[in-house]
Amino acid sequence: MCNFAAAATFTIFIVGIACQGCAPGTAEEINGNWYCSPVRAITYSNFPGTGSYNRVTFMDASTGECSHQKHTYSGSLSPLNEELSLHIRGPTWLKQLAVYVPTSHYGTIGKGVDKKSNFYSRRNGHQHLHQHNGEVINGKNRVYSKQAVGDNVSGIIEGQLVSWTNVYTAPATTATVGLVRPEATFEKTNINSLSNAESRIYSPFPKPNVSGNINSAKQNGSWRREAYYDAAAGVSDGFTFLNHFGGSKDIPGTADGIGFGASLSYSSCDGQSGAPSPQILSDTMIPDGTEIVILSDKSCNDGGCGYTRPNSVAYHGFGGDHKIFLLEFSMPSTGKTGFNGDMPAIWLLNAQIPLTSQYGENPDCSCWTSGCGEFDIFEILDSGNFRCKSTLHMAPAGGCSDYFERPTQGTIKAAVVFRGSNELAHIQILDSSQRFDMTLSTEVVDGFTGKIGNGVDSSLFVLSL
Repeated sequence: MCNFAAAATFTIFIVGIACQGCAPGTAEEINGNWYCSPVRAITYSNFPGTGSYNRVTFMDASTGECSHQKHTYSGSLSPLNEELSLHIRGPTWLKQLAVYVPTSHYGTIGKGVDKKSNFYSRRNGHQHLHQHNGEVINGKNRVYSKQAVGDNVSGIIEGQLVSWTNVYTAPATTATVGLVRPEATFEKTNINSLSNAESRIYSPFPKPNVSGNINSAKQNGSWRREAYYDAAAGVSDGFTFLNHFGGSKDIPGTADGIGFGASLSYSSCDGQSGAPSPQILSDTMIPDGTEIVILSDKSCNDGGCGYTRPNSVAYHGFGGDHKIFLLEFSMPSTGKTGFNGDMPAIWLLNAQIPLTSQYGENPDCSCWTSGCGEFDIFEILDSGNFRCKSTLHMAPAGGCSDYFERPTQGTIKAAVVFRGSNELAHIQILDSSQRFDMTLSTEVVDGFTGKIGNGVDSSLFVLSL
């Protein structure tokens, strides 16, 4: 039975130089994707702070065409300082989830913008192969796979800088869409002369200057919990659980629009169908291939989300250049094969993507193809693999080939920390004793970051501008 939903200062230490590559002789290629070593942390730095993408301004359901305009962004961690949605694909068992913001920003979701802080703004070394597929359900083209920007990606393999271009291929308009793998072209540049003699970290880019306290004037104080979910207790505060069943019988949302696909809908408590009203996700495993979209509980009816698909369910995401996601989850091995079988994933998208057309046939109906932002946090790239990769898709894009060990036997706790003052996004596996308290102290957040890029169990990837 499901339930009905009812600024800190910390220190960073950098050891070694920027992008971690595979130690000589350790690179392993599995089904077109490269893997190096298991780590407990991956950090992305050197965000450009400026750029542009195509923002959707109108969706014409009668023709399937969409209008957009160039949106120029700027600011720390942009465009990932804009509102983000959290996505989870099974087989994944989500046990706890929390979002934290600096205390000075607490309670600001959907209540206006501090333009100075840019909070809630209105505005790999691997061949990263994503699956794009479709299935017809009740005459609707539903696509379950996650998407990746058709961008340039770079990483370090065997002491060489490797770059490739993922070419976007929109799903076909036929009833059944076949598997599409982006073409990839590789360019290799030997950078052994740039390697650090004291560690296995390689980098063609300058080491970021991030030592010392982070903007204490802006971040003075603790972090406050903005939203929280506890599966075992059946509690959710500040979250809305969604999926893509809009327009089904008695389900809010819409399936109108040629090639748009089903819109966002409220998710049933097991995630496998839509619901007439907000539900709390049950304490159960999200099945293989099933995707849950998590947004805040603040409706876009305030007009603050920008353009959203007409008649769709729409809520604000989680924005700002300083934010923390805490997760507790497992990714059980089911042994299933086929499309998205035994391929769990956790990732973040610019919330404008699901609020318009996440899996539609027309790339002009989503800002995704123009690089508005996707951050893969833990992703299995082929069925039955036990290595979780992380990749950043925007302009520029990148990802190291080190990986997180997939938690199949029990849960792990992890933090995803965005630190705009230093242009860093950091993923950290946490100790099992970590609590999801109402506040996080400076000392606790310091513990999340620890020593970045120490060449032992963490990777530091510097984005190439």
